[in-house]
Amino acid sequence: DIDEFCDPDCGRLGANMMMNPQFSALSAWSSIAGGNYHALQWTLRKRFSQGLTLDFNYTLSKSTDLASDEENSGSFVGFLENSWNPSQRRAVSNYDQLHIYSMWWVYELPFGRNKRLGGGVNRLADTFIGGWQISGVWTQSTELPVSVGNGRNWPTNWNITGRGTPKGPTTVSTKTRNAPAVSGRGGPNIWPNPAKTLEEWQFTLPGQSGSRNTVRIDGRMNWDFAVAKRFQMPYAESHSLQFRWETYNLPNQVRFTSPELSRVGTANWGKYTSQANSPRQMQFALRYDF
Repeated sequence: DIDEFCDPDCGRLGANMMMNPQFSALSAWSSIAGGNYHALQWTLRKRFSQGLTLDFNYTLSKSTDLASDEENSGSFVGFLENSWNPSQRRAVSNYDQLHIYSMWWVYELPFGRNKRLGGGVNRLADTFIGGWQISGVWTQSTELPVSVGNGRNWPTNWNITGRGTPKGPTTVSTKTRNAPAVSGRGGPNIWPNPAKTLEEWQFTLPGQSGSRNTVRIDGRMNWDFAVAKRFQMPYAESHSLQFRWETYNLPNQVRFTSPELSRVGTANWGKYTSQANSPRQMQFALRYDF
């Protein structure tokens, strides 16, 4: 108080000459971080012929960095717990995925007038068997990495708690739909025996940053599918009416995210808290082309 409220009888530097106002944390952006991405990528493509066109893509990759967020994102993310040893934070990126698959296709079924099957049928029959089309999009990847928290403990940086440290080899994550909780009600969990894996981790020691992105959770998986029927208008072949039935997440797959990995609330250790994708959805459309 003497140093802060001394005006006008302070020293020649004014108030707060001896002790500046204290902050719990002062953050700054820096470009010292870096990353590496290595991948094998290939594509199988079939151009439109015999009513079919498709594109299949595969990626084998590994990505490592200090922080998986861009500096100009407008928010302070990807903190370095130990600015004197940034390499403590180097690990696989938050979006690292070993295998990534994706495919889309469009197939006009070979039925109806001028097709391989039923090419000579009349217009009435073609109204029912011709003009059918199926299409889809499929994406899938292997698991995404997440980190185990260090609870409300600040071993190295008062602002950032860091991550927990494994005592040794850790149990590989195996999604279990109804695992017993450490205490209380069970549910979907990263591990079949959460209580056992909790003992595999310890609080991080001073000067350390903890183990980043050590645990793997559900990757991406989605399958969209559509069926369409085109009706040629009897008054003009250049006019048609198309009916579409589109389904998103066709198999109604559930992919979980945001597991409870903080060392504070150990009762829900490893339990998934939300769903990464949306349940199956359908929509219908009617389109007139001319």
